[in-house]
Amino acid sequence: MCLLLSGKFLESWDLYEWRWETKEISKFKRNFSQPLWLGAQALSGKTILLHAEQGLGDTLQFCRYASMVAALGARVVLEVQRPLVRLLKDLAGVSSLIAKGDELPEFDFHCPLLSLPLAFKTDLGSIPCANSYLSAEPQRVAYWKDRLQGDAFKIGISWQGSHGTKIDIGRSFDLSLLHKIAAMPNVQLVSLQKGYGSEQLKNLPQGMQVLDLGDALDADAAFLDTAAVMMNLDLVITCDTAIGHLAGALGVQVWVALKFVPDWRWLLDRADSPWYPSVRLYRQPSLGDWSTVFDQMKMEQQNN
Repeated sequence: MCLLLSGKFLESWDLYEWRWETKEISKFKRNFSQPLWLGAQALSGKTILLHAEQGLGDTLQFCRYASMVAALGARVVLEVQRPLVRLLKDLAGVSSLIAKGDELPEFDFHCPLLSLPLAFKTDLGSIPCANSYLSAEPQRVAYWKDRLQGDAFKIGISWQGSHGTKIDIGRSFDLSLLHKIAAMPNVQLVSLQKGYGSEQLKNLPQGMQVLDLGDALDADAAFLDTAAVMMNLDLVITCDTAIGHLAGALGVQVWVALKFVPDWRWLLDRADSPWYPSVRLYRQPSLGDWSTVFDQMKMEQQNN
């Protein structure tokens, strides 16, 4: 994990396969009779199952490799978490999209999504990094355009990751920390938060206003409305959650607030991300220092 965080990818991917022996990730391991593909076997004319592991954000980040696998001549079957099926239905390179738990078709090889960087020997210079590789449903984009009318600079916000998980320790921040940005002229904050954390909308600092889109957001399936809303925003500000990955995959401008020691995919000592051209990273300068992060964001917004 330290090698990945340091950007030494070619030294890391082989070692990252040891994740299957850890308590947190071993529960995601699949045991198929078909061989594991890690780049050695020819795929032309073969069918390969690419299967999600870990969280929704991981799937959004690494599903980009499907088109690279298809380019090797394979028929790609992609199995993802059920809530993501509709969002990923038009993903390039995928011949068949399956919800996890549904019956699988026949296939010749399989590969977990987070083993694909190993298969393709990905380094910092070869990350598949399109400006966007996901899209929102046009009719939903039009619907939310009508709902979000006005000339204000619209900023979508998400402040709380999956509650009670080990990965969430230190990565979420209080909604109230955005009060200085909310007070800027002609700025409208739009909540993209779902579930735990939404209760903070009822206890905003005096004068702070946030547009709450309510239960209608993503009532049909995960992120369908969120993606459409994002296409009508000028900016997204989020902690390190799937919201950041979704915005990056859509090509939406997004500022990600990172804790002092971030998840490995955000690397160290840089404000950009080699995974997403539209991402800007704001890092805690010391453990727990969110105030500096949001002061920097406010200053950046003032200069724009």
